[in-house]
Amino acid sequence: MNLNAIYVQSPECLLENMDGELLLYNPINTTTLHLNGSSAVVWDLCDGKQTVESIIESLQEAFPDQSVQIAADVEAVITDLVSQAALVEASQ
Repeated sequence: MNLNAIYVQSPECLLENMDGELLLYNPINTTTLHLNGSSAVVWDLCDGKQTVESIIESLQEAFPDQSVQIAADVEAVITDLVSQAALVEASQ
């Protein structure tokens, strides 16, 4: 994954909190994704301003005891959300 890439949430996607669960609905491909807490944080941080690397660094600073796993987890979440058309790479 390109750590300098910047991703933005697809404007078509809708995030709903239903009974304490975060559900992301994409009307383009009519899919609904369940976002756990860490996936929701990554989703929020993909604001079209931060690189993948800066998202990883921010989370590693906040959770230093999990810094080794964070990079792999962030990359996996972004890869999954891109494959589901929930995130798109921002134009630079």
